[in-house]
Amino acid sequence: MNIRASRLAVAVLAAVLGLNAVDAAAQVGRYDPAERDARKHQKQEAQTEAKFPNAKRESPDQQATKKGGKELNAIVELYQAKNYPETISRAEALASSSENAYEQSFAYQLAATAAAEAGDNAKAAADFAKAIEANGLNNDQHFQVMYNLAITQYQLGKYPEALATLDRYLAETGVDPAETADLRGSMLANMDKPDQAGALFEQSWRKDPTDTKALLNAVAMYQQAKQFDKANALLMDAKAKGGLDAQGYRGLYVGQLSAGDDKAALATIEEGLANGKIAQDDNLANAYVILAQNAYGNGDTKGAIAMYRKAAPIAGNGEPALNLARVLMNDGQLAEAKKAAQQALDKGVRNPADARKIIARKGK
Repeated sequence: MNIRASRLAVAVLAAVLGLNAVDAAAQVGRYDPAERDARKHQKQEAQTEAKFPNAKRESPDQQATKKGGKELNAIVELYQAKNYPETISRAEALASSSENAYEQSFAYQLAATAAAEAGDNAKAAADFAKAIEANGLNNDQHFQVMYNLAITQYQLGKYPEALATLDRYLAETGVDPAETADLRGSMLANMDKPDQAGALFEQSWRKDPTDTKALLNAVAMYQQAKQFDKANALLMDAKAKGGLDAQGYRGLYVGQLSAGDDKAALATIEEGLANGKIAQDDNLANAYVILAQNAYGNGDTKGAIAMYRKAAPIAGNGEPALNLARVLMNDGQLAEAKKAAQQALDKGVRNPADARKIIARKGK
């Protein structure tokens, strides 16, 4: 499943780097009293506007040494020049040689960010983990790195590890779980837990009914879990709110067909055709074919003929027309059957001989 988290990663990493690049310079030893007072005021404002005010962790206040800060600034310049191999090499070297927790964490997250930009997610995950373990960044940076680690693990396909990291992030930050519901849902979906994933995507949609992607993800997960009643109820709710698009209408009638509610499916199709949300295409033709087959199986020949007549002209091939011809022939309507068989030949079928046999039959 394509999720937002994969698109968030680069932007989040860049944001962390931008924040930390400023801090690297700011936290090197300074001796101008006025500048120190200004930075103290900035720091107080930053604390007031902390991104994780409910975090359980006590945010450290360690600074880089003069020597370490100079090296960090040089590494930032390498990163900005997109020299990722040298960025990684020097950042890891500094992190492994420094005894300063801030320098270690900062350097490892720089190395991780560079590795991610270079496409080496395995190294990125390893260095993000080391940045967290060194425990030297303030809360805003520390927990952003933790979130990045969860995303990187997800991108590596390490879904249980990613979920564990995300759970730790939520537990330690006090962030509302609803804010990461989509990411968590995607992890669960990839762990073959569609029912749990569906509940989380539904939660996201309930929070923002304009979020069509969350709605359709929830429906897809419920349908995968064979919980068609939940999927259909959700889509009906969205339809009542006026928030059902073409894909939503199709999801609804498909779900209704899967649940065996042909009457409701046909009503949804007719409504969608009337309001322009459903196109007359192969998808609709397939739905009509299913309705026709169900009707015929229930002994409703008239209903089957009606549905095949709707499917035949919009289908991409002649198969529905050939099925229509067969039903008409069995119902004693040979003349109509021959017309349908010719339509099938004109559109193309897998077994043209079957259509020709109907056309060659004698009688009316």
